Amino acid sequence: MDVVKVIDKRRYDLGLPKKPKPPRFYTQDWPSYNMAQTNEKLMFLEFLRSLVDSVDIPIKKERGRNPLDPKDMLFSLCLATYNGKSSRRATSELELAKDLGFIFKKPHFNTLLNYFQKDELNHILKKIITISSLPLKVIERDFTVDASGFSTTEFGRWFDHKWGKDKVKRKWIKAHVMSGVKTNIITSVEVTEGHVSDTRMFEPLVDRTAENFYVAEVSADKAYLSRKNLEKVASYNAVPFIPFKKSSKGNSRGSYIWSKMYEYFWLKEEEFMEHYHKRSNSETVFAMMKRKFSPKLRTKNLTSQTNELLCMAICHNICVLIQEMFELGIEIDFEKCAVKGVAQNR
Repeated sequence: MDVVKVIDKRRYDLGLPKKPKPPRFYTQDWPSYNMAQTNEKLMFLEFLRSLVDSVDIPIKKERGRNPLDPKDMLFSLCLATYNGKSSRRATSELELAKDLGFIFKKPHFNTLLNYFQKDELNHILKKIITISSLPLKVIERDFTVDASGFSTTEFGRWFDHKWGKDKVKRKWIKAHVMSGVKTNIITSVEVTEGHVSDTRMFEPLVDRTAENFYVAEVSADKAYLSRKNLEKVASYNAVPFIPFKKSSKGNSRGSYIWSKMYEYFWLKEEEFMEHYHKRSNSETVFAMMKRKFSPKLRTKNLTSQTNELLCMAICHNICVLIQEMFELGIEIDFEKCAVKGVAQNR
């Protein structure tokens, strides 16, 4: 029996309080942190422009006036999201970006809102998220999956038969995110309506991350527990750390990884939980996004809200890269990352 547990039991029998645990100290490279924070705004503009330029975006020819450069529009959408202001108040920021040479023409605020509603933007933004994560490819090996809600400006109304009255609740959408546990970089994102099950999004998140990263471990909470999800992680020679429920049984039912992880969980629970608690970093990712940007989305419909949330993920990744550039001294070349990522996916 563990000596510490024996001592604690003896103190409990004598009516003495438990011995307080020593406080944990988390080291912080303050010089690097200070440099990253004080230079973030200007570096964000440079990184964002370089990131947008690394993606090939076809220009659709339509009747009427010549369309604005789609890369300038992507830059403007992400900058407006980063500043956390309304489309009208973001106009001044876009004017400054134009004066600094980051965009050729400042878009009207209505044009900005209309561009958020483009369905084809979804695929492009996800591709940019992938490219923005690749500079940390050599660092991240362990990943975590989780989901969190972001509120909207809309309200839903329904009649509650139990209480016999109408009820109103703010609508929300959900971001399903896979991220690295060391740097909190987002490697893949899926955005759905608020009531979509978390476990349905597990496989596409793992697949998209495994296309570009070597995955050693994947940790997630009990909501993702299923033989199918464990098999998906094991198919990439990675170890799934998803805790089992009290009602779970060790029967494999054709899933070898289920029975092995079930034994590991119950026979070496403390060791298992050390790996599982890396999942706490997913909470840090959402806390960073909501604190630095906003937990509320400004756009009105689901397509616009999805694109706005993806822009928020891009801004988060750029901020992470700026921080890690000062702390780890990594080299960031988005064009090289885009070429390697495309070649590997082929």
